[in-house]
Amino acid sequence: MALGREDATRIVRFCLAGEGWGSAVREEDVCTLKLVLTGGEHAETHRFEGSTFEAAFRDACSAGVLKRSCVDKQIAFLARTTAPGAAMPFNDVGVASGTPVPGGLFSAIAGLVSTIVHETQRERGISSLYAASGGRLFARELTSQWRATDRRRRELVAFRKPRKGTPSVPARVAGRLEDASQLLDAVIATRDGVEGLRTIPVEIIETYSRMNGELLRIVDDVAGMVAEPEHRPAVLAWTALLYAKEKTGIERAQLVSAFERDRYFDGQYQAVLGLIAARQSYLHLFAIAAPPPFGKITRERLAGEAAEDVERMERIALLRREGGFGVDPLSWFAAMTRQMDLLSEAEAKVRATLSGSAPSPASVKNV
Repeated sequence: MALGREDATRIVRFCLAGEGWGSAVREEDVCTLKLVLTGGEHAETHRFEGSTFEAAFRDACSAGVLKRSCVDKQIAFLARTTAPGAAMPFNDVGVASGTPVPGGLFSAIAGLVSTIVHETQRERGISSLYAASGGRLFARELTSQWRATDRRRRELVAFRKPRKGTPSVPARVAGRLEDASQLLDAVIATRDGVEGLRTIPVEIIETYSRMNGELLRIVDDVAGMVAEPEHRPAVLAWTALLYAKEKTGIERAQLVSAFERDRYFDGQYQAVLGLIAARQSYLHLFAIAAPPPFGKITRERLAGEAAEDVERMERIALLRREGGFGVDPLSWFAAMTRQMDLLSEAEAKVRATLSGSAPSPASVKNV
């Protein structure tokens, strides 16, 4: 089935998050992608036309405006979940859609990885502030966070071991979990450099963000393996929320180091601009794709007092490009952590609907 306008728009916004904005429209018999790139010094507008949205996407990818891997993955996911009962091809993790991962196993894999990412996101932020302050701040919190991350790592190791009476993990997913375990080990090995103040914050942020990106690709893949057609919007919302939380975590780490130093490292200002745009793009995608209770309630919760504090400090960071912020890094870290905790609670509840254990209306209100 050909892509519709709404699905094409969702793909555009998912793949451009952090680098621009766009939409898909039908103009008589022509399918058009209207894209705006904001990653450089000046906004760039692009327009791609085709007899179908798929054709327009191919042109956008050939021009280097969209990443082919992202577009292909989203189109393949939509194709797998469009026709109920249709025979569908093997997906990118090597599992036929006719034999999906059981809901309970999906929930276990997705829950495990998302909780690991939650801890590594926190470790990234704490490590960044510790390094920026020359070890003055968060020394005790750093060692405590190491223990929390290590507990999640042990859970990952235990999960990968075959257990009697439980569904087996598909081979490709097991391989990705093994890769994730090795990445986590490699990051843990860098802790001596962090503790000894031999690693600067931007290097810390890059190391953890690269690992988290790989971890998120696992849950991205698993979501595509289990989604029934009626769950497609919730899957997209859940994935967008995961990425929104990761962009929020990177911004927390970037600005906590900048606020502590009272100036940016080279390239940090541009990075923060992109992160804010990415977070807003993913949250917008979540809002339009999430099941009705979640979108509205999550937006309301995210618009509370913590959001006002975040926006106030962000405005200072964006207006004072040369530094001299006068912002307490601990206040920034606390406000962003509250936002991330809300995102984590919402993510867990949306994930529960995908595993067949939807929460009650009362629990949804407590997101």
